Amino acid sequence: MKKFVYTLLALTIGFTSCSKWTETESNAEDFEKAALEDLKNKRDGAKWLAEAERTQENKKALEAYWAQLRDYKQKAWLNTGAAGGQVPMVYFWFDGPTWQPVKGIARGWLQAVPDSVVAISIWGGTNMRPETLTPNHKKDIEVFHKKGSAILMCWQTPSVGLGLPATKEGVSGNQDFHNKYPYAECYNQWPEIYARELARYIIAMDFDGYDVDWETCGNHNQNLTGEEQKKQTPLMVDWSNENSNIAKFVKEMAKYFGPVGADHAVKTQAEREANLKALFTASTSGFHPKEAEYINSFKSYLPANYLTKRYYFCADVPCYVAPIFGSNSQTPIVSGNAFAIYFDKHFMQDYPHDGVNLSGTHPPMLGGPYYNSTSANYQAGNFRVMIGKGKAVKEGKVWGLGAYHGQSDYAVTNESDVHFKKYLQDNNIKRKYLHYAWTREAIRIANPRPDYSGYKEMEPTIILP
Repeated sequence: MKKFVYTLLALTIGFTSCSKWTETESNAEDFEKAALEDLKNKRDGAKWLAEAERTQENKKALEAYWAQLRDYKQKAWLNTGAAGGQVPMVYFWFDGPTWQPVKGIARGWLQAVPDSVVAISIWGGTNMRPETLTPNHKKDIEVFHKKGSAILMCWQTPSVGLGLPATKEGVSGNQDFHNKYPYAECYNQWPEIYARELARYIIAMDFDGYDVDWETCGNHNQNLTGEEQKKQTPLMVDWSNENSNIAKFVKEMAKYFGPVGADHAVKTQAEREANLKALFTASTSGFHPKEAEYINSFKSYLPANYLTKRYYFCADVPCYVAPIFGSNSQTPIVSGNAFAIYFDKHFMQDYPHDGVNLSGTHPPMLGGPYYNSTSANYQAGNFRVMIGKGKAVKEGKVWGLGAYHGQSDYAVTNESDVHFKKYLQDNNIKRKYLHYAWTREAIRIANPRPDYSGYKEMEPTIILP
């Protein structure tokens, strides 16, 4: 990340890793469990610093560094290319259950993610509610935000009610949604109601937006038709229609999340703020009476800046493309970019490609290269393609890097992975990585600093409540 990482090193901010990752997709889940248990049984090398113990010098130095990070990462959200100052996006789908910020296990903290990562999504969601976030969770969110990083939610989105939190009585969020908004009464309103309930939840959690993973090739009863499809996978119904349910969902979400401006769905910041205010007003015209339950439950947890905060709306569409998502283009779209009306970024699931998929399909490059990131599947152990993907970003073929189950790279060091070690040897590279080796090497390739002299690998500093 060029000069800003120097500040990081000077401030002794770094990261650690304690385990080995060489597993294949067949036992990736077992490895995740074994690695976490291994970390629990060893002394974590991270530096743990309670807020009350921080010196004024430490606070001042970190605030200055974080301000530089925030400025840098804002440029990753641009879609202008180099001419407008855009820098590469770096994105993780971060496994929801892995987010366990416990003292002694740095891997479970968002603070331990490389500082060059611009955004993560809590993949699969978290069943937590705003009132059940622990002090460690809240501090982790606070520091992650101070570093300029965004927290989204993401999961495959074929239906309504998915990802919403369980009630205080233990009823699942999905069942609670269908109890409040039954099919017979509310089907025609489902996409908009779900968008609003989901937006309320994300905002109350102090997260920063949503990445809609919409897959015609996903694992969600693709053969359903008629009434059963409407009940079980309503956001897949008649998806090629411009007024489909998925289009209604996107349009409603875009009122609260996503870009603002003349070429976007929301034209002004005043309009966005009015939408957000209405979202938490039960008497808003057109709202179902039951929406008052989320409004009343979450209103006291709203961030102080929720009206002015920048919320992001992203997509990853790996297969066929509904009209609401625009169209594929391997070159910048000068005007009439349908994807850009609603969305900030598109994350390509081109996992097997040693570089970026330029075929135009499965996955497409929605909105043009400036909007897109090429991604690897770390859960499957497919780390090595990140080197080629870093090169593709450097060459301007695409403008970002992504990693599915990005947290899986935490354990990879310059010594622990035989493939990474060979890569270093074959390229005569003498670098030490204590953590996230593949990700950080790909970032170095994609956006290299002019000078690495004085570089020193450090353990992470985790700031506690």
